[in-house]
Amino acid sequence: MTMKDTTLSSAISRRSALTGMGAAAALPLLMGAARGGAPSGVGPDTVYELRIYHCNAGKLPALLERFKKHEVKIFERLGMHPVAFWTSTEAPDAGNVLTYMLRHPSHEAMVAAWKAFSSDPQWLVVKAESEKDGALVGKHDITSLKLTDFSPVL
Repeated sequence: MTMKDTTLSSAISRRSALTGMGAAAALPLLMGAARGGAPSGVGPDTVYELRIYHCNAGKLPALLERFKKHEVKIFERLGMHPVAFWTSTEAPDAGNVLTYMLRHPSHEAMVAAWKAFSSDPQWLVVKAESEKDGALVGKHDITSLKLTDFSPVL
């Protein structure tokens, strides 16, 4: 089992534990925090990026496939650390929204990574191919976040 498979497996097995938890309480668990310390790669300048993609009608399955087969690998190659990916379960967003979080060493690293991503030759091919019948995402919301000094470490 690869580290990626282990991470995905761990995230799936923790799904029931996350039910009913607030985002602030769930974040350290999702980041894989070790007992008594911060997760690997997390420092005082670490920035988390929350992205919410509102898909065009019927396009969520294609977007999920694109992420699963291509985007996550490109993120990782460019030093963007995926934390978790979610789909909405309740109306009006069910079947139309992908929410995900990335971790970056700093705000500057986040900006540089997205600049590299937007011009990455592999990404440009994947995007063009996946959107040959129209754009998958109609709107996206992006929020940059920093942990507070009182965030729980699980």
